[in-house]
Amino acid sequence: MDLTDDIIDWANSILIKAKVNDPTKDFCDGTVFMELIVLLMSDNETAVFGALEKFHENPSTMAYSLNNLRAVLKCLTDDETFVDVNPLDLYRGKKQAVWQLLTVLRDKYSDTNSSEIEISGEDVKTQDKTDQLNSAADAEDNEGDATSSCLELPELEDQLAVLNINESIIILIKDGDPLCVDRQRLTKASPVFKRLIDELSFYEIEMDDFEADTVGVFLAILEEEKAEDFEENQFREIHKLSVVFEILWLQISCRSWLGGKITEDMSNGEKLYVFEECLFILRKWEETDLMDMLITKIMPDDNTKFIKEYLKDLKRVDSIQIDLMLQIGGRKVESIEMFLKIILQNLKNETKLEKNVKYLLQKFDLAMCFEELNELYTQVLDAISNLRDLTVEDLRFVVEISSKTMKLGYEIYQSQKESGKSQSADLPPVALDLDEQSACLPKTYNDPESAWGYDEFPAKFNFWGTAKNAMSFLK
Repeated sequence: MDLTDDIIDWANSILIKAKVNDPTKDFCDGTVFMELIVLLMSDNETAVFGALEKFHENPSTMAYSLNNLRAVLKCLTDDETFVDVNPLDLYRGKKQAVWQLLTVLRDKYSDTNSSEIEISGEDVKTQDKTDQLNSAADAEDNEGDATSSCLELPELEDQLAVLNINESIIILIKDGDPLCVDRQRLTKASPVFKRLIDELSFYEIEMDDFEADTVGVFLAILEEEKAEDFEENQFREIHKLSVVFEILWLQISCRSWLGGKITEDMSNGEKLYVFEECLFILRKWEETDLMDMLITKIMPDDNTKFIKEYLKDLKRVDSIQIDLMLQIGGRKVESIEMFLKIILQNLKNETKLEKNVKYLLQKFDLAMCFEELNELYTQVLDAISNLRDLTVEDLRFVVEISSKTMKLGYEIYQSQKESGKSQSADLPPVALDLDEQSACLPKTYNDPESAWGYDEFPAKFNFWGTAKNAMSFLK
């Protein structure tokens, strides 16, 4: 529904300080609505002051704007009027919400102010309204020195002096003035808030660990009792707030929201966002359900580009992230080939063996590396053995992984000779276990070929050159 020129003209005919030029922007912080209320409800000083004591002039953040809009809606709600408007819709400039609230104001109060509105001549109208405001200011200040506008906020101490502490709680937020919040909104939703407020008699609660805008959205969600209107970049903190303050229904809503994202078709950018949020939940609360759901959903897809981008710098990830990428890649030749190429890329311009390269190599299926990716796997081991600043421990690692792969390869070779066909598909996956060093190393460094019969080994198998290279440093 479009805003009509008629109702905007009506609002501009009432307003003194503000003027409406863009209905989708001029109402979003509540200031214009509050000026209309002050002018239209000048005969109801209690209601006006009740709204002003919780109002922030020139709000600098979304949190303050939402607080203002809630104050406006509360001021208009009485036994005869219920305003069913979402403050988030007003903040976002949704025309239907703005039109609805302006209509309530015009229908409820314009008749009582018709005499002022109908006076002809702009100067006369403005003067009459100014006289009304000045009279109200004089009534509040018998000393006659009130110089501030009727929209100017009292200091926080003055607010506390007139607030009923049993009904309002002060929320301290990051980089901004505190917010006044109805206590019932907090205690109804959260056992933590209830304990702090009812049992420990807190009237101030610090929430300055969270972004001010997110706190504003969080408080609006508690008031509306539904978690639908938040942005992707606010999800993590909204969900964290739901856990910190033990709001079970909000936790369920947040995880349902993220689960809905998982079920959708995702681009790599969307996949990365969902993965990072699932990873945060996994790390923070050791809950795997959402991550398991994500991996199950995307495993059948071609995730090559996603994994390559995620692991392009192995130094910035940890073992948990590597394990999850391995799960997403699956036990396929194409995936192992991709991970080997990622290792080669990460070895470029390096002089020492990074721990994550070592960790990733230990996770590979050695039988598959030998059978399907012999040449590429050997390039990786050769690149490692040629690093300039290898430690003795790193060199021993090269020997161990080369020797174990060679031993496994010989077993496959012998099996093939006996059966006349490839048997690697029938062998279980084998990964390097550094605790089994005695099983990995040759029986003797001096004559390793005779120890395992490598004189019969096929020429294509060239891991032993890498192992010999490394062992020359260990003698």
